[in-house]
Amino acid sequence: MSELRVPTVALAAEVRCGDGRVFSGRIFVPTAASHHSGPMRPEEWINEPAVFFPFLPDREEAPVLLNKKEVVAVTLTSPPSEEELAPAEDGVRKVMIECGALRFEGDLRIDMPAGQRRVLDTVNRPERFLTLRTGDRHHLVHKRHITRVLERKGL
Repeated sequence: MSELRVPTVALAAEVRCGDGRVFSGRIFVPTAASHHSGPMRPEEWINEPAVFFPFLPDREEAPVLLNKKEVVAVTLTSPPSEEELAPAEDGVRKVMIECGALRFEGDLRIDMPAGQRRVLDTVNRPERFLTLRTGDRHHLVHKRHITRVLERKGL
């Protein structure tokens, strides 16, 4: 059966759930993407159609399965990608996202055609999660838990 496994890389993550629990551990992202060269990006992985994903809590030997519907946010620490380092033409907005009492602040990258570069256009895309970047931290926030999005000028 091991020949049927998809090669993955383990990434350190913090998972915040809708019931208030917070888990620290590892997520597993495929080492190859189907739409571009290189590894799958975490935002691509989290937006895959699967409802559950394996998560290995710190100090545990066996992974648990987490339901994406119950996840408010997955926070990863990683160096900026080449895409993030590239200058964005009017493509980054500073926002604060509220998920009940939780708040996430940072940059929302807007990769949309001209005329559709509003925060509203990005949050209304069909993907279930959006990515908010704060330095080397990436917050993959589940849209169903978002109560408010505020665009900021000088975060």
